[in-house]
Amino acid sequence: MDLDRHPLAHLRRLHHWSMSDLARLLRDQARRRGLRSGIDRNRIWLWEATSTTPSEESQSLLADVLDVPAATVEQLGWPDWLPAFEQPAPFSPSGSRAALREVQITRMDRRSFLVLSSSTLIEVAADWARIEPRHLSQALDGQSIDGELLTWLEQRSGELRALAAGPHPQVSGLIDAHLNTAIDLITQDRYTAAAGRRLHSVAADLAHCAAWLRFDADRHAAAQRHWQAAVHAAHQAGDRDLAAVALSDLAYQATWLSRPADAIQVLEHARSRTRSPAARSLLDVRRARACAVLQDHQATQHALTSAETELNRNCSRDTPPVVSWMSMADVNADAGRCWLDLGDPGRADAAIGAGLDELDPRRSRTKAVFLTYRAEGSLHNRDAAAAAADARFALETALDSGAARCVDLVSALISRMDNRTEQPVIELREYARERLVA
Repeated sequence: MDLDRHPLAHLRRLHHWSMSDLARLLRDQARRRGLRSGIDRNRIWLWEATSTTPSEESQSLLADVLDVPAATVEQLGWPDWLPAFEQPAPFSPSGSRAALREVQITRMDRRSFLVLSSSTLIEVAADWARIEPRHLSQALDGQSIDGELLTWLEQRSGELRALAAGPHPQVSGLIDAHLNTAIDLITQDRYTAAAGRRLHSVAADLAHCAAWLRFDADRHAAAQRHWQAAVHAAHQAGDRDLAAVALSDLAYQATWLSRPADAIQVLEHARSRTRSPAARSLLDVRRARACAVLQDHQATQHALTSAETELNRNCSRDTPPVVSWMSMADVNADAGRCWLDLGDPGRADAAIGAGLDELDPRRSRTKAVFLTYRAEGSLHNRDAAAAAADARFALETALDSGAARCVDLVSALISRMDNRTEQPVIELREYARERLVA
């Protein structure tokens, strides 16, 4: 982050807002409160370029736009309450420990603010891509970590990963507790090089699981921190595929949050050091998704073809646990999402249908997302009854999974159907109101 730039300028750059854009958003927020505001681009310039402090009313409007609680504004004061970017930790043993400790810190958790800017996110991926893992130092003093405890943590990590795929709300707390234990042991620095690699592998696996649970809960800043911690821990463990997959998760999040160009750059770095064909297939699928959002037909098709080719090369006995779930169901359904974005709903319906038919029934969150995609395709095909049926099934599945991200996705689709008057759609809206209120 450029330290001579005001944090408000960094926030505008993150959101791609000009000074005029931000001034308009603040005036709109004032109107929603029944107020009149004279904020213009010159006022924004004064806040950023001089020591001028915005009025309490202006700060309150800005806090609403940035989704920052009023208590934080009052407690920290201007400009410290602005959620500015964080610097990435270097890929060294001490830097990775710092990244892991970040996820142990209790923070104000904004649902939508991202702690990593576009340039910083890409920098994290680029740094990892060009740095080889270093051997961890022998413990300087004290007793080494007990092997029985380390084996127990490894076994629990695998069990918790399996539980995290299902609708088990208690698993998040268990994962956090085990992750904190692993981080504490890493911080104590009392292990051999071999034990250190195993311990960092446990931390990477748990941080990766914790990130997805936060992403599914729409807690994007927390998800970013945990994925970044997973990249660092996997790097210290020498696990290239886990690090690459965690980076690809950051890329997937960027596409989800309308930053597909960032996703493509991150994926280029991440793919450069993968070992597993399944991991490369996953990264190719996510690249296809980002290319489709950018309306690049040729790049989308190339990435999807590569994803299928890599998956066909995969040998299940050599597949890392982090991508053991990757299958043609994912390639097909995500290809369908790509065709939707590229304006081919007929091709999308066939691909998503094939993906749903092949999907592991235990993957309820993924099923909810794929059903929502198929419902959207049915709307494009002017089949209101099919769209309503899939949207209802998607909502049921999303609610049962407890994933706010999935509930929000299908709820947004149902909201876009407000102007439809077909009976199945009317019944869907009534059903959604009942379930969402309940």
